[in-house]
This record gives sequence, C-alpha cells and structure tokens, in this order.
Amino acid sequence: MAISLLAGWLAHYDPIHRGWTIAGIANGVCATNGFCFARIRGGYNLRRTRDGESAVELVGAAGADARTVTTFPWVRHEAGAGYTYRLAAVGGGGVENNFLEVSARASFDAQGEWRGPRPNAPSDLNVTPIGGGRFLLRWVYSEGSQQVAPAEFRVYRGIGWSGVDYGQAVAVVPYRAGRPHGNWISQPFAHGTRVVWAVRAASAAGVEEDNARTAWGWSIALPPPINPTIIVRCVEDRRDRG
Repeated sequence: MAISLLAGWLAHYDPIHRGWTIAGIANGVCATNGFCFARIRGGYNLRRTRDGESAVELVGAAGADARTVTTFPWVRHEAGAGYTYRLAAVGGGGVENNFLEVSARASFDAQGEWRGPRPNAPSDLNVTPIGGGRFLLRWVYSEGSQQVAPAEFRVYRGIGWSGVDYGQAVAVVPYRAGRPHGNWISQPFAHGTRVVWAVRAASAAGVEEDNARTAWGWSIALPPPINPTIIVRCVEDRRDRG
C-alpha cells in the first residue's frame, strides 16, 4: 500500500506528537493537542504481542524517572495464553528507540494465573551418535537477562519421523550455576534408528520454557565390516609411451 511523503516523514520524525494516536494518548500528548511532547525528559513505552499473532498492542507507558512500568488498568490476560512484552525508551523529542528494546515473555495457566518467571531457553543443541547406539547431547545456557535461573534441563525425544513427544521427559539433567555447557548421554538404540532430541530449561518452581529447537541423528550400534570387499580390475592404458 502506497503512503504519502508526508505520512512517511511523520512516521520517521514525529511518531508520537500527533496527539490522538494510541501512543500519543498513552504519553499525554493529547493534552497539548499534539503541539509538543509532554514528557520532555523522555520515558518508556510497553508493548506486547500474543503468541501466534503479529498484532502489536501498546499496554503501558511511564516517565523517564520510573523504575517499573505497569500495564494499563483495562489490559487483561486470557487464560492459557502467552505474551511477549517489549519495553522501548522514548527520547525527549518523542522518538522511540526500537532497536535497543528489551523483551520478556509471560504465560498464563488455564485459570488465568501467571505461571511465574521462566528461565532462558538453551541454545546450540548438538547431537552426536556415539558407540553402542547411544547419543551425546550438548547444549549451551546463557544467564543473560534471565527471569530466573534454571534448576534443571529436561530432555525430550521422538523416534522416527513422528516429531518430539513433549508429554514426558526422558531424562532430567541438573543445572550447575556458572557452567554454560551442558551434556547428557542417552540409552542405546537399535542400529539405524532415527531419533529427534529437544532440551528445555525449568525453574525450581517447575516452570518450563517452551522452545521448539530440535536436533536429530541416526544411531550407530554396529561396527563397520572387518573384511570389506575389495574389487580389482585391469584397465587399458593408451597413453603415448614413445
């Protein structure tokens, strides 16, 4: 959809000063009829998106000296839903810094209660088939910006092409604080079995994050042949030997 040059310029230079936009109302710009930004020291805008949706909703705002930002009184959380919140700083001229925003995710149970803080998701999941039909799983955990430290890692698997079964963990690996690298060795599988693996972090309160990263491999339970077949044949050499 085409936009006018004026609209494009306003979106870049003057996103809040227009007063009666959602962001303008949240920051009190409507009180000045859009002629100036009321928060001359800047502030913060809190937005969120619901899991599975792309719509972005402005749910809170605060001034430059605020230590906490709360959602507006009319904002509600649906039972069983999850949301990603993003906090962006607003300069004294009313321009938001969306490049350095910070984010956090919150999920709610079937009764509408917050499940609690969640640890970060493990990254760099790697699966290596080792001797005897077993697998070596390795992953990395970063504590940066975590809501809560994990107490354990839960290992899930899927056999063949059916995908990972997250209904029951096949192993639990304790988290060692300060050690970013985790690993675990599986039980044996029959030779040539395709196994898909996933690892999720869980807090001491049992709150588990829900990353969907997976890695897979084929089990190796049999050694190569002791005496491989060697085939020799004669070929004609027509190169000029003169």
